[in-house]
Amino acid sequence: MASVIFEYVTKQFENFFAVKDLNLTVEDGEFLVFVGPSGCGKTTSLRMLAGLEDVTQGNIYIGDKRVNDIPPKDRDIAMVFQSYALYPHMSVYENMAFSLELQGKRKGEIKTRVESAAKQLGIDHLLHRKPKELSGGQRQRVAVGRAIVRNPAVFLMDEPLSNLDAKLRVQARAEISKLHKELGTTFIYVTHDQVEAMTMGTRIAVMNQGVLQQIDTPQNLYNHPKNIFVAGFIGSPAMNFFPAVVTNKEGHLYVTTNSFEFKIPPERTASYESYQDQQVILGIRPENIHDPDYAPPGIRPALVKAIVSMTEMMGNEVIVYLKTTGNQEFVARVDPRSHISIGQSISVIVDRSRFHVFDQNTEQIIR
Repeated sequence: MASVIFEYVTKQFENFFAVKDLNLTVEDGEFLVFVGPSGCGKTTSLRMLAGLEDVTQGNIYIGDKRVNDIPPKDRDIAMVFQSYALYPHMSVYENMAFSLELQGKRKGEIKTRVESAAKQLGIDHLLHRKPKELSGGQRQRVAVGRAIVRNPAVFLMDEPLSNLDAKLRVQARAEISKLHKELGTTFIYVTHDQVEAMTMGTRIAVMNQGVLQQIDTPQNLYNHPKNIFVAGFIGSPAMNFFPAVVTNKEGHLYVTTNSFEFKIPPERTASYESYQDQQVILGIRPENIHDPDYAPPGIRPALVKAIVSMTEMMGNEVIVYLKTTGNQEFVARVDPRSHISIGQSISVIVDRSRFHVFDQNTEQIIR
């Protein structure tokens, strides 16, 4: 096992910065997830760690060893690719054993490692089959098994579940998380799927345009995003954003949009006093907007009038797409018992104790 350190790492292609000044530490035994949209630099960061891309500037350490100039095979890592990259002419056993054979391991040790990993992953009955005879989920397990047998210091996974259907992805997420707990090894995982990131990572590194935006636990990213990008990327459906102004009425601070306003709770007013009469961005998560008939107890309600544009029944909830009188579109997640129909004029409740305000110019959170 080993920690991983990115020390102001930059990757530049001519005039384009794929990764810029990446500075973070992955603790020994941690499950860190890189997440962000396509082209944000997450896979490039992983490939630099693996030795598949050269570092333009900065240093990468695995444990206490600087690995910038060390070949991939000598970095004590194992990588699982999106494509699985299995050898089609080899059996499952041969695929899993191949890297150990290259290392010159004895046949008895290879057999023990392969059979142990296969049993752990529930593919011990498939060892004689070729990849073409396997389902997508089985191939994914073989690729993970091939990494496990090497007993590396660090596991690297580059979107390994993206080729699976939705049901298998959920199952595989749980299996990889369980595997991490059993092995206790450092895992670094890349995905564009924020649900994957939230359910698997002990910490998540959110990237955009090659720059690390925030690194924190899933819960802290959700509750305390540092900027509009993180706030909008983490959470599904995404956070709603409203152009707004902080106003003072008779000594009380309000957040005012072109369609609704609400009083800021007294314990939060100090954060916004310096923003009076300034343009800001109000952020409200869909799960903090409720049908008045089924609003949870203990919230601080503020009514918002809107027209229903569309609904999506999800079984355990209803996703409601709304438009305010000021033509502002937003989304709510409401109780499945709600009787809401397209075209209906309704009032929904915003929980005014659960909101975020961002500086319009810097897009940073105002605390």
